[in-house]
Amino acid sequence: MKKKIPKKGYRVLAIVWALAAASMAVAVVRRLPELNIAHLALLAASAVAARSFWKTYRRTPEDFPEYAPNSNHDSEENDNE
Repeated sequence: MKKKIPKKGYRVLAIVWALAAASMAVAVVRRLPELNIAHLALLAASAVAARSFWKTYRRTPEDFPEYAPNSNHDSEENDNE
């Protein structure tokens, strides 16, 4: 069973991955004379993951308030009286 991630959760994931991509970009720039392919691959993967989470965040509908399981119980008691 999949757990639904709320829109807020996707925003947090997007921000974290965007920061990870920025961190990898700094690492690549700092080591530019050595040009390590592994660093470039990690930068690309982080950028793709961040973009994916931002797209998912934008596509996710707004969260609706969850109803308490006993919210109808009170109205039924009032109807029976």
